[in-house]
Amino acid sequence: MIKRNVANFFTCLRIILIPLIIWLISVSSATRLDAAHAWALGVFLFAASTDFIDGQIARRTHTISEFGKLVDPLADRLLVISVLIALMVRQFIPIWMGVVIVGRDVLILLGAPIVGINDKAVREKLAVHWTGKLATALLFTSICIFILWNLADSSLAFFDRVNPIGFVIFMIGIVFSYLSGYIYVSRGIKLLKRREEVTNGLADDS
Repeated sequence: MIKRNVANFFTCLRIILIPLIIWLISVSSATRLDAAHAWALGVFLFAASTDFIDGQIARRTHTISEFGKLVDPLADRLLVISVLIALMVRQFIPIWMGVVIVGRDVLILLGAPIVGINDKAVREKLAVHWTGKLATALLFTSICIFILWNLADSSLAFFDRVNPIGFVIFMIGIVFSYLSGYIYVSRGIKLLKRREEVTNGLADDS
């Protein structure tokens, strides 16, 4: 039981650290790099690293749980969405940059109950795809850059406000994020069709 809880502890810790990261971003300077920027980056990096830590612990100790399968990807998305919203509120990134990611994740979250994500068999069919993992890694990297190098002066030109390297990484992350979203939606539609076929078959038999 203790071994199983260790992996889940790091998953939950990722969620618990979100308010602290948001607070650090909210008190950071809009015009220069200060201690709050550095602390926000450090805590964010640690929170992001727990995704690797909990996975390694679960696999090496053979304690992969249904809780971890469900909450781990949710914790990743909550971390990304929350920090992006905080950066948008501080005007460190334009609103549209956050909306394209938040909108995609909201649609996925809304669709999860429809396909029955609480069902173990469904979760196995909708297991995290490598495109989703790559998208998360790219978005984490771009967010690290945005926390450190973006400014909140709207009078500046776009690439004077938004770090160009971070922007390119972010856009690539968006491509893979929507690709993974398409894969999840396609899998979900197939599951719903199969469920409908089974239901209709049972109705015909009766």
